[in-house]
Amino acid sequence: MKKQINKKKLAMFVLPILAIALVSALLVSNFAQVQREVEITASYESSGDIISNSLSVEGGESVISDELWITSLNERVVLPLSIITTATPDEEGLTSTVNYLLDNSAGTCANYPAEGWRNECEKRIFISAEDVGIETLNDLNSISWDVNVLGGYIAHVDVILETDALVFEYAKVNPSIGCDDVGNYPTGEQNTFGNKGIVDVNAYAWLNSGVSGGCTTPEFMTNWKTLTEWKSTRGTEKVIGFEIEVDNWMELISGHIYEGIGSNSEVKNILINGVEVEVSLKPLDSLNFNIETEFGIVEPETYIITTKVIPRE
Repeated sequence: MKKQINKKKLAMFVLPILAIALVSALLVSNFAQVQREVEITASYESSGDIISNSLSVEGGESVISDELWITSLNERVVLPLSIITTATPDEEGLTSTVNYLLDNSAGTCANYPAEGWRNECEKRIFISAEDVGIETLNDLNSISWDVNVLGGYIAHVDVILETDALVFEYAKVNPSIGCDDVGNYPTGEQNTFGNKGIVDVNAYAWLNSGVSGGCTTPEFMTNWKTLTEWKSTRGTEKVIGFEIEVDNWMELISGHIYEGIGSNSEVKNILINGVEVEVSLKPLDSLNFNIETEFGIVEPETYIITTKVIPRE
């Protein structure tokens, strides 16, 4: 369990921004001390929220830093990011994982189907297609991630095409297990869509510009196909990127989905075509995350764990 000691918000409207904070001081069972430093560097205007805390762990356990975030203030430019964690001195048994925090539980929304009902109700991770070597829809074969669903509707993925988007979401990704089956929306630790699997060539998606439901209406049925089927008609269309997101406008009432419920998923280990991804920040968007560091057998000395968030070229 992590214990927060204090919190500081740092917002600097300069170019570039350098925010350095001591995030965690850790004590392992063999009395080796571990300190964590986080450095956020951006070549565009952005803001960071830095939290400091201290906690103790046993050797071999995982340690999770408190929440960090970076926000783009640029209205036009996508900012590619690298989140890099290193240890000093080198610790061969140390591994670090970025855990993206898609917490929309406190968000507010316009009521469905009012104009703008989605705009304020989504929290997302954006991955540029070119960062995973995908040019057209024909190049896409699989998307997967690990997720901890803390509440609301499980995270889903939109494949952003040049003229539209394909939406792969839990309720509609595998009709053989049910469509809009509101009785068993998953919570807790899952792989991608839990019992409905990952996004692969057999996964169903609906075209964002078309009808999104219900599951037995002819208008929806013609707009709802497997990835293989979408490739047959739109396979040569350019892919811009991928958005893994939660929606905060969903609530289960009488078997239907409406606005109102808070959605909160934590996503990590994202793979597209089996390739680990690096994320980007869309204009005026923000990214919340923490770093989970797992220690092997450590020597009794001081370790400095440094995480840098830097723009990629």
